[in-house]
Amino acid sequence: MRRFNALVKLLILILHFSLLLSDTRYLDEVFDEVVKTEDVVYGNAPDLPFWFWVESNTIDTDLYMDIYEPYGDMEVNRPVIIFVHTGAFFSGHNELDDVVDLATSAAKRGYVAISLNYRLGLNVLSSYSAERAVYRAVQDGSAAVRFLRQYSELYRISSNNIFMWGTSAGAFVSLHLAYTDDSQRPVSTYGGGGDPDLGCMDCEGNSYEHNSKPNAIASCWGAIGDLEWINSEDNIPAIMFHGTADPVVPFNSGVPLLDILLPVVYGSNLIHEKLNEVGIVNELYAESGEIHEYWGAVNGNWFNGPNDYFYQIQDASYDFFYNLLNISHNELCVPEYDVNNDENTNILDVIIVVNFILGINNINCSIDYNDDDMIDVLDIVSMINFILNQE
Repeated sequence: MRRFNALVKLLILILHFSLLLSDTRYLDEVFDEVVKTEDVVYGNAPDLPFWFWVESNTIDTDLYMDIYEPYGDMEVNRPVIIFVHTGAFFSGHNELDDVVDLATSAAKRGYVAISLNYRLGLNVLSSYSAERAVYRAVQDGSAAVRFLRQYSELYRISSNNIFMWGTSAGAFVSLHLAYTDDSQRPVSTYGGGGDPDLGCMDCEGNSYEHNSKPNAIASCWGAIGDLEWINSEDNIPAIMFHGTADPVVPFNSGVPLLDILLPVVYGSNLIHEKLNEVGIVNELYAESGEIHEYWGAVNGNWFNGPNDYFYQIQDASYDFFYNLLNISHNELCVPEYDVNNDENTNILDVIIVVNFILGINNINCSIDYNDDDMIDVLDIVSMINFILNQE
């Protein structure tokens, strides 16, 4: 008993001083190392050759993602961020500098981070081809979200906390997946003249029947094909970043890539106004005079970057996502204080709660038996008294 009491006092002392210094999971990098699992297959779909004239000569190909996880993490209900790379739907891959650094940083914060590959293929002289390229990539984004919800237990993730973060073309994917549906498909996606019908938004990649919408999105210098696609039923919060002098993807409206043959798109400023109009939570960070990929990259590869904007964008995005996290620990633990659900309440449960208060892990039930809507040192003391009275 003396040894137990000494350990209890030490835990309380550690907690008292650590609270002044501790970082918060999902906001700060609380893990030092990351485990990366490469080339996880999330689907299979018809893919175009690099050079093509018509879209009938496709070859079925596997769709891959890389999964980044915090090393040594024991949490079982982890939120996810899917990072979607740049490349104008013509180039790029999930090993580009910026998405690798983003995924690594997210995993160090405690997220399960996904760096996504999606189908490419675009004739830059054709608005028809451009619309179909965006749509195929959105279908792949849908397949990835549905795959993660299907295997949420395997990857120890929270199905209610799947976020998507796209940059440039990847931001197009995030925005269109969040705010469009099958009734708003461009006519071009139905094909014709030998080009196949691309099918519904959730009809490619895999057959898992889950909600394909992310719970929130981050968009770096992205745009959408039609503002009327956004309505109040698309209640998916968004945080957006855009340079006001972006010549590649317009801040307001215009043609992307300065190519008059591509369709007009609507950039972050007008999306922000539309989201406000329909009552969807959003934030816009407009950097005056900045151009495309102003965090120091060119087509996803660092070029005099990452710069200060890269870290500012990360901090703002993680704050935004943190305030949206939907991880419940409101129901009281049964048996009392048994947070690890092993049907015993002991010092292991105390350690888990201490780590929760320090922001290192989450808990799936509440020990707030004093009903003050807080889990803090007072609850730790009550928990310890409960354990002592069991003996």
